[in-house]
Amino acid sequence: MHRLIIILCGLGAAAFIGCQSASRSMYPPSLEEKKKRLESLRQDLLKLQTQIAELEQAIQAEDSTFSVSRRVPVGYVILKPKPFASYLQFQGSVDNRQVVTLTAKILAPVTRIYVQEGQMVAAGQLLLEQEAEVLRKNLAELRTRLELARTLYEKQKKLYEEGIGSEVQYLTAKNNKESLEASIAAVEEQLRNAQLRAPFAGQIDAIFARVGELLSPGVPAIRLISAGQWEVKAEIPESFLSLAAVGQEVEVFIPDLNLSFRSRLSAVSKNINPLSRTLTAIVREIPPQAATLLRPNLIAYLRLPQSRSYNALVVPIDAIQFQDTIAYVFVVKGHIAKRTRVKVLATDSGEAAISGGVKEGDTIATTGAALLNEGQPVQLVGEGI
Repeated sequence: MHRLIIILCGLGAAAFIGCQSASRSMYPPSLEEKKKRLESLRQDLLKLQTQIAELEQAIQAEDSTFSVSRRVPVGYVILKPKPFASYLQFQGSVDNRQVVTLTAKILAPVTRIYVQEGQMVAAGQLLLEQEAEVLRKNLAELRTRLELARTLYEKQKKLYEEGIGSEVQYLTAKNNKESLEASIAAVEEQLRNAQLRAPFAGQIDAIFARVGELLSPGVPAIRLISAGQWEVKAEIPESFLSLAAVGQEVEVFIPDLNLSFRSRLSAVSKNINPLSRTLTAIVREIPPQAATLLRPNLIAYLRLPQSRSYNALVVPIDAIQFQDTIAYVFVVKGHIAKRTRVKVLATDSGEAAISGGVKEGDTIATTGAALLNEGQPVQLVGEGI
């Protein structure tokens, strides 16, 4: 009987523990619980690191070969002064100063489209034509009437000069001729309006019209992009106004094309946007090989030099460790890592210029530096890693 009670109690306890476990899985720990758990683990890690360091020092004091076997492999660099520049990066976009959407000027169906999307065209080339048969017939009729009016005018003019005809007859004939000439010019202009021609050389980007479709004035028909009017624009905060000047060297990077090139600022707006407190910087000097790849509205970045040094001590960023707001590196001397406080002057492209307790010729741990402690024995592998 007692055994049965014990078994039942054991099953009850197991069920209770199982319910608690299921409850924890159904209800994950809160953010505060996670933070407390993380802090606890960090304290445990700190205690373990301290104990490990103390044991290593104690063992090393009794066994001189222990430090060699316990060396941590790290990459390294030897500090050498070299030119270094840091940049500020601003997001912008690619634009084209000559992107036009050609629209119809008269109300008439489309009779013919002479180009295709992607086709290169010359300035003045005929792109599209609308129905204008009525206008052509009117023009033919007016030209016939003009021939008669000119003949009558010439005769009246000759008679008037000889003193035979009256001045009224001469002026009437002259007015008829000139009126018909003006009418013909107006109809010819209407005929020209029935044709869409390229205002400049470029590429047909899109065709919106279709043959047989009724096209109204102002309705988009064809979009044309110039081949040589590209520019990159970016908004620069007014606090960096001193860095943005016409002629300033810049680096342009277009991530979607994996394309970068160096150029100069062609223009910097004088007006500061009162809402965003920015000004517009424009780059127009674009290499031809790059211009052929550009598309309107591509995201682009302008990188302006912020600081330059021709004798900077430069290390990879992963060589720098931080404790609160204090930066330090590990200087390796005699295969021992010594923690050295430094000041980070500038960073760019995965590198940092530093100063402080380091000098030219020092060996700085890079890859694997995050695993080191003060006085840690190290094994240098692969310079520059």
